[in-house]
Order: sequence, then C-alpha cells, then structure tokens
Amino acid sequence: MNRSGGADAGVQPARSTATRRADPPQLLSVSAAARLLGVSSSSLRAWAAAGRVPHVRTPGGHRRFELDELVRWLAERGGAPPAQQQRLQELVPTRIEAMPALAEALDDATDEVVAAFEDELARSRPSGAARPSSARHGRVLGALGSLAEALQAGDLAECYREAEWEGFRHGASGQAGDAPVTEALALRRAVDRVLGPTFAERPQEQRAVERALDRMAVRVAAGYADGVRCRLRSAIE
Repeated sequence: MNRSGGADAGVQPARSTATRRADPPQLLSVSAAARLLGVSSSSLRAWAAAGRVPHVRTPGGHRRFELDELVRWLAERGGAPPAQQQRLQELVPTRIEAMPALAEALDDATDEVVAAFEDELARSRPSGAARPSSARHGRVLGALGSLAEALQAGDLAECYREAEWEGFRHGASGQAGDAPVTEALALRRAVDRVLGPTFAERPQEQRAVERALDRMAVRVAAGYADGVRCRLRSAIE
C-alpha cells in the first residue's frame, strides 16, 4: 500500500526505526538452531526439554528458537553451549563386524517385526497394551531403521544415541518410565522371534544383535533417568 503523499509509486518508503522494532522475532527451527550452535539436533532437543535453552512453542506444538535470544544465551556462556555429559556407557565398544546380509533381512522383515512387537508388548502388560498409535509405530520404525543402518555400517554409536534420546524425551516430559523400557524389551523379543530362522544359520550374528538390543534398552533407561533429573532441576531452579 502506498502511504506517501508525494512519493513515487515505484519507490518503497524506508521503514522507520519504530516499524523495524515492531517486526516479529526471527524464529529458527531445531535443525537451524543446532547448526548455529554447532551441536546435534538431538542434543538441542534434550537441552530444550530440560529447560536449559530458551525456546518457544508454535500453535502446532513445535519448538522454535528466537535468534536474538539464542545469540544472547550463547554469549552469556562464553560462546559455547553446555558440555555433554560423559557416560560410563561410552566405554562400551560400538564398533562391530558389518552385517549387510542381516541388515537387509531386517529391512525386508520390518512389517513382521512391527506386528510381532505389538504382540510382545500386549503380552508384557497384564492390563493389555494401548492401541497401536502412529507415534509408537514411528518410534518402532525409527529404531528398526537405526539398527539396520548400524548393522550395515558396523557401528552402533548412533543407534545407542537415538535410544538414549528416546528415554530422555520421556523422562524430561514427565511421562511414565516403564513405557520406553518395556517397548525396547518388546522390540528385542520381536526381532529375535521374526529373525529366528535367519539367526539359526548365523549364531554369532544373533549374539551380536541381541547384545545390541539389550544395550539399547539400557540406554533408554539411562536416558530416562537423565531426563527426570533434568526436569526436576529445571523445576527447582
């Protein structure tokens, strides 16, 4: 709209300082804010869930980070984000022998594993498991995809980190702690059940996968405990 009295129609009038001040803050997505800080998206989500990083929620429930607030927060800390905690679990070797054939078998059997997971989950809960949800379905698919990629590459590090983040998210948000651990154990039984014929020909690979799934469950529990501690500290502060 041309608000000028005699300005040329093709020339946009310069905005005043007051107008500029009224501009909405620049909001960054989780991935954009993580790139700015030089950390992973999962780490930033964890800090935000624990109340350690200023952020806002959109009407749709998504986290967003105001650029000015984030820069100010970073400057107050000497230009570096808080250091990640070192864990005893980091001493557990994450490198394994690559198993591309097993990774492919797991990918091919994804639907069967998901169905077996729901069955195992129902058996593990006396009162019966809740109806399958899209959120739980997504978590299971994510865990299976992460495990398949780890078996393909011969490195379980990212797989363990994702399991720990899942537990942390539940703990930091105040959700029940038995749910993520129960799901992790049900997934372990489902994989063993569906890939039983394949494992029969590869006993060493079976032991490696079972150890990996057991450690994923341990990571989920450790992440949950950290999430609870961070939530309690945030409430006290």
